[in-house]
Amino acid sequence: MVGCEKMKETKLPLPKATLVTGLLVYGLSAYAENSDEAVSSQERFNACLLAAIANAEPEQTVKGLRAQCQTSSVNRVKKRRTLEKSAANNPFAILPHKPNFLLPVTIADVRSEPYLDLPIGEKFDNLEAKFQVSLKYLAWQDVLFKDVDVQFAFTATSWWQSYNDDISAPFRETNYEPEVIVDYSHSWSLLGLSVENTYLSLNHQSNGQTGLLSRSWNRIILGLVFAQTDNVTWGLRTWYRVPEDEKLDPSAPEGDDNPNIERYFGYGELGGIWHLSDQHSLEFMLRNNLRSDNKGALQLGYSFPINGKLQGYLEYFNGYGESLIYYNQHTQRLGLGFKLTNWL
Repeated sequence: MVGCEKMKETKLPLPKATLVTGLLVYGLSAYAENSDEAVSSQERFNACLLAAIANAEPEQTVKGLRAQCQTSSVNRVKKRRTLEKSAANNPFAILPHKPNFLLPVTIADVRSEPYLDLPIGEKFDNLEAKFQVSLKYLAWQDVLFKDVDVQFAFTATSWWQSYNDDISAPFRETNYEPEVIVDYSHSWSLLGLSVENTYLSLNHQSNGQTGLLSRSWNRIILGLVFAQTDNVTWGLRTWYRVPEDEKLDPSAPEGDDNPNIERYFGYGELGGIWHLSDQHSLEFMLRNNLRSDNKGALQLGYSFPINGKLQGYLEYFNGYGESLIYYNQHTQRLGLGFKLTNWL
């Protein structure tokens, strides 16, 4: 009985045998003959528990960690945060930021207006590929206060004329977006709504071009992420554009490449994701300039399972600013492909 009492009071760090047992239980549970949803729920709990053990303070108990993961298992934002903090201890870990996807086939009204000064300006096809690579690195955790982290992130989104052999299948446009993020991951309440994540970002976005094709801007972005249930997560972000001098000559390298971009992008956007199940989700993004001319954008996405971690992805965009070259051009696009990592 004395031995049993001591076992109940045992605190971390745990013996290596306990970690091995946990890994075995996690592996076996993944192959249990249950429904996909039940397995995914158990996998989320086991992954959270193992991550919590690896990241635990010495005074934490197993009972406390289990309670923590039972809470986080019903909230996808907390689940992702727990896994990211565990991975951050690995010096080789770089985490996904925004979704990573490949749309081999997209149909769009590829506008020729920005390219009229190029010899191939009117030879672009409406059929092209689109893909995005988005990564982040947790540089510092618990900076000044608990749950305040500093992150470095980078996103590149490309539009590729992959089937246009007549002009040697060029990359028509690539947008580069590095940013420094101060992230606050402690939950708090705003007007009765649960805010799961708050962040402030210094954001640069450009298309790497020169002359008349050059586009770029710098923003300070404030974002809030709300998670009312396990299945519905939505976010609001607003930005302030860092002012630039007006260009005296349109071809000059210095100055504002895209004046009045706010009249098309507005000053913020609303987005959300609805998990119909663990493997099916719908997402949306909505922007509006809140002016009488009513310019903005709508993007819809549907993710569905293919096998294992690979998901199919259907995306539709309608509006201004799908890419920086089209910040003031209205476009539509429908694409089908694969999503490697989702928002949550």
